[in-house]
Amino acid sequence: MKRFLLALACSAFVILPFGSLCPPMGLAQEPTTRKDIPAAPLPASVVHARKVFLLNGQATAQYLTKNGNILAFDSLYDDMKRWGKYELVDSPTDAEIVIELQYRPYSQGSGSFGTYNPSAQTVQMRSVVKIGADFALVIYAAKTREPLWSVSDACRAAIGTKRQQKEVIKSVARLVDGLRTRTAQ
Repeated sequence: MKRFLLALACSAFVILPFGSLCPPMGLAQEPTTRKDIPAAPLPASVVHARKVFLLNGQATAQYLTKNGNILAFDSLYDDMKRWGKYELVDSPTDAEIVIELQYRPYSQGSGSFGTYNPSAQTVQMRSVVKIGADFALVIYAAKTREPLWSVSDACRAAIGTKRQQKEVIKSVARLVDGLRTRTAQ
């Protein structure tokens, strides 16, 4: 019996320090992918709101006017109207929530490339600034302007005006689809 107790005490000194390295049995696995994590609920004031004011918060994006910011807001208005969940009102004082569309440009750095001129046997170097952009929906309580929820989407880059416009429309559609999905939960 003494030998058993002595062996048990000695094994406790060996097992206990290393026991914390072993995962506890019966505990749930940590989520490893997006599909393993459920979507968090939206605030009730967003889900149950009836009247919404849409706000174009893109006054600072002057260089995008031709290819995106006005088109993005028009696209948001059209998508929200077709969805039909909310009544779109003309004034934030008549609304329960305000949905602001923001354009958030950012720099992705710069890149350089060279163009070889065979007749002159020279290389002309050029540097290009890479600019990316996110569109974001920011939802506020209309009366207090308290932010309730926001989501953003990276607008994919495209070459040419028509392709840029298609990407702007797709980006805004993804934002509205995400809001639609979350309000349906």
